[in-house]
Amino acid sequence: MATRIAVVTGAASGMGRLTTERLAAAGWAVAAVDLPGPQLDAVAAETGVMPYPCDVCDDSQVTSTAQSVVERFGAVDRLVNAAGIALPGRIEDLPTGAFERSMNVNYLGTVRWVKAVLPGMSARGAGEIVLFASLAGWMPTPGMAAYTATKFAVVGFAETLAMELESSGIRVRCVCPGAVQTPMLDDIMAHGMSERLKNLSRPVAPEQVIQAVEASLSRRHAGIYVFPGASTKVLWRARRLSPRTLAGVVRRLSAVN
Repeated sequence: MATRIAVVTGAASGMGRLTTERLAAAGWAVAAVDLPGPQLDAVAAETGVMPYPCDVCDDSQVTSTAQSVVERFGAVDRLVNAAGIALPGRIEDLPTGAFERSMNVNYLGTVRWVKAVLPGMSARGAGEIVLFASLAGWMPTPGMAAYTATKFAVVGFAETLAMELESSGIRVRCVCPGAVQTPMLDDIMAHGMSERLKNLSRPVAPEQVIQAVEASLSRRHAGIYVFPGASTKVLWRARRLSPRTLAGVVRRLSAVN
């Protein structure tokens, strides 16, 4: 069986790093994409994957990196877009630049990498695209507007992408975890998030998220959404069926009047 090729963005930390480790251990050839630095170097040294320094905010870097991956390994079988940042703060306190940077990394970085690998997948009629959104892409959260807006965008993009690729042979998964125990969550919680709000969606282990993604991809006719953790799908359904009630709960837990 031929070696499968994966591109993982945000590979130097958090969910991207764990995904890189898991795929490498399973025998995949992994192109680990992240900003240049010691974290990316460490991932490459520890896992044996090929590091690709790349800023997902830069069109030309994404295009040239994608071309380099294909030239070295061949056609990309799976894209895992896990690159992301979270800049907490109330809307009135955050500079406009925080919203611009968040959207450029979390949403447009996703768009750039999908567009970079999609022509090759479409030509072969096969491939897997895994996009990391969040439960925050369904639930507005006070103090997290810059991050939340980007994840709403990723959710809309993923659903539209799946519609356009229906019957193409390319599988799309949009991963929407609640709180995941990663360095990003530690940073968010260090910036004043209400203790009661933290408990609304109990943090899940990163391994649980990866297992949920793999389980979904193994089911050919599974829906595009992956909701890891017992409470995540409950909250998603509450948002869809009773948005005003859930909003009231979030406001109370956030201590926002």
